[in-house]
Amino acid sequence: MMIEAQRIDYQTAIATICEQSRPGQRVISLPIARAGGMVLAEEVTSDVDMPAFDRAAMDGFAFRHADAATQEGAGEFSIVTTIAAGSNAASGISLGARECVKIMTGAMVPTDADTVIPVEQTSGYAEHGAQVTFHAIPPAGDNVAPKGQDLRDGQIVLSAGALLHAQEIAMLASVGRSQVLVYAGPQIAFAATGDELREPGEPLVVGCIRNSNAYCLETQILNARAEPHSLGILRDRADELRAKIATGLKRDILILSGGVSMGELDLIPQILEELGVRLFFRKLRVRPGQPTVFGVRPEGCAAEGDATPSPCPTLVFGLPGNPISTLFAFDQYVAPAIRIFRHHPRSLAPRYRGELAEPARKKKRSKDFLMLIACRAEWHTDKFLLTPLRTHGSADIFATRGANAIGYLPAGIQVAEAGTMIEFQHLYEP
Repeated sequence: MMIEAQRIDYQTAIATICEQSRPGQRVISLPIARAGGMVLAEEVTSDVDMPAFDRAAMDGFAFRHADAATQEGAGEFSIVTTIAAGSNAASGISLGARECVKIMTGAMVPTDADTVIPVEQTSGYAEHGAQVTFHAIPPAGDNVAPKGQDLRDGQIVLSAGALLHAQEIAMLASVGRSQVLVYAGPQIAFAATGDELREPGEPLVVGCIRNSNAYCLETQILNARAEPHSLGILRDRADELRAKIATGLKRDILILSGGVSMGELDLIPQILEELGVRLFFRKLRVRPGQPTVFGVRPEGCAAEGDATPSPCPTLVFGLPGNPISTLFAFDQYVAPAIRIFRHHPRSLAPRYRGELAEPARKKKRSKDFLMLIACRAEWHTDKFLLTPLRTHGSADIFATRGANAIGYLPAGIQVAEAGTMIEFQHLYEP
């Protein structure tokens, strides 16, 4: 049953969205260079020991520590040859008494050697056959990374469900993986609604505005590792809206910007219900973004005039048409559903606390609402400082230049003075 007259609070809205969201089951193979930010869908094991051989950890000289065990202080060694990283020459080298090899970081240590002394602790590099003086003998085994120290052949490197950052991509490359299986992001149909909208590049007729919201949404969808599918501009005509929305309901998620408030031409909620969408709420105790709609078209439900039942549930978000409202609403309500679909290890972006650098005020009518404010968050010494960005209202997208965070002013307060600690979330947390 749709909650219409009653405004619900922010936490209830988030909990409802998370309860209705489901992990997706599609798995795709990607080149590892394109898999950053995705969630692993397979177990990955190592195909080699790491390192694959005893490896020099410093530039210097490799030697047999027993040759220096009886010497005090400086020791004299003869240089036999040089081993560079990538050379397999070490396998054929046999060291005599008090012999050593020049060796570079990452090179294979000869079988007869067990210790590397850094060149800085010696008399320096010299020609083959020359003598080198070791000023201080290091402990046995120093500066040698033994074979298999980091990883063993067959050992699990990453488990399914791991979020792939740059370091995990490096791990995949190190164990020979050029492709990897990951969970696909949701396919998201999206559109902005309204007869007043014109595309960038088209003549701007008096009384019309440019379609900025669709481009904002597409950018946010891509940043969230999902797949955008534009429905174009939806005009304020019931038949056109119904047809386009029915098409959008065939995707995993449908996002509509505009047409969800209480105006005569705000037709979206009614049409969604006609097409089999169960609406959970359409008003929040949050500003901007009070008239936000969330619903689900259940699995197996066929839209009006569509003989093909939906193979899986479709989540539906109706976002207010003002640009800041759309920007914030995606980040707060749509992004958690995307994370859950992608098997992200956390469904909600992390929250932080920061100190207001300037006062933040609500309008009188907003005192009892949670207020979302665009902020610039910067780390200063031992804390985040939040600078609220002043806007002329939720249509003033230009005021968000430089914003990298959303601050939360709790319900019940009119003014938060400078120095007040409030919660905030970074924008665009994938």
